[in-house]
Amino acid sequence: MSEVTNFKCPGCGAKLTYNGEKGEMACEHCGASFTMEQVKAAEEAEKENGAGSSLSWEHVSQGTLTDESGKIKGYVCPSCNAEMVATDLTAATECPYCGNPSIVVQSFEGVYKPDVVVPFAVNKETAKSKLKEFIKGKKLLPSNFANGNRIDNITGLYVPFWLFSCHADGFATFECFKERNWSDANADYTKKDYYSVKRSGEMDFLRIPVDAATQMDDATMDSLEPYDMSKAVPYDAAYFSGYLADKYDVSSKDSEPRANDRVRTTFVNKMQEAVKGYDSILKKNESINLTGGKSEYAMLPVWMMSGKFEGKTYHFAVNGQTGRMVGELPVDKSKYWAQIAKGTGVTFLIIMLLVFIFGSLDGTAAGIAFVVALIIGFIRGAILKGSMKNISKRTQANEYMVKESLKMRAPIDRFLYTKTERKEKTQN
Repeated sequence: MSEVTNFKCPGCGAKLTYNGEKGEMACEHCGASFTMEQVKAAEEAEKENGAGSSLSWEHVSQGTLTDESGKIKGYVCPSCNAEMVATDLTAATECPYCGNPSIVVQSFEGVYKPDVVVPFAVNKETAKSKLKEFIKGKKLLPSNFANGNRIDNITGLYVPFWLFSCHADGFATFECFKERNWSDANADYTKKDYYSVKRSGEMDFLRIPVDAATQMDDATMDSLEPYDMSKAVPYDAAYFSGYLADKYDVSSKDSEPRANDRVRTTFVNKMQEAVKGYDSILKKNESINLTGGKSEYAMLPVWMMSGKFEGKTYHFAVNGQTGRMVGELPVDKSKYWAQIAKGTGVTFLIIMLLVFIFGSLDGTAAGIAFVVALIIGFIRGAILKGSMKNISKRTQANEYMVKESLKMRAPIDRFLYTKTERKEKTQN
């Protein structure tokens, strides 16, 4: 039985029919026409957009970490249920997650030892100073926050992470156009030449970190990056002396989606950076295949602090290797509005002074000046409020891409069709 092939318009998706007089395919809906070469190019682009990705990982198995009795010492927080393991030299007085002072000593079984550890390189005093530096100069900080909270109480904690490494190979397709504008006596014209653009290549990723503890906020851990994974060492119990170590409760398998998202975003960004010479670039699809993908279990160093203010707990963290400080500070609402008022008032006076010197001072000018000043005042407030928090989730893995591994293949740019818009000029 013969098959009936229907061609779709690259512009609007409606049915195309062959116009024998022109020797072209014509759209029944939008009236556009295309050569057979253009229709075939659009079909090829559509097939590429239907391609998918293959993202899979090999999971490295770990041995259990136990003492002679088959158990290890740890602590459980009855408030937030966090579980932490420790050596006999560790004295935990409060939970590093919620600040609860009641920590229960407990023994654990079946705790996995990490493949690698990044040792603490930043001491407690330096970590304390990072928080003080973060607080310094914050105009919206409540006056009694620093003095009324336990900013000196700090816990060194090894946080469980999965480290993902892989080789990524594939391509990304984009819909792009080049635009040209011109006019005549009757109308303005905009011509857009559309192209299907394909960029392909390969790259390696080495030890992308994904935290493996549900108690730990993902965005906070992302914000502590990057870690220098070249300083990671094989597990040795000596590194844990005097520190807590969180138990992982997120499996490597369950952590894959976050690693995949970061690989995918970075890969597509690198492909898009190679697209040049177009006025608009719209990503249509990507197809990425991972080979040699594996995960390792690691412990990374973090100094944890928490304090309560007006019924809310605020958490702070310091990268125990680099000293990077992240957290969120409370905002004094009265100070926030005062700063907006200050910014608005100062800006209004400056604008009015300039109007008085260079222009005509009237009610209209004053009204416009006030609106502009108010906008600037709110922008000032937003900037000051934004400085109270430096936590954001990572969506890429640029720091973990091996730069010399990036190899781009020959670019493919297919012309699809032309669309011209005509806008009549208003006749006087």
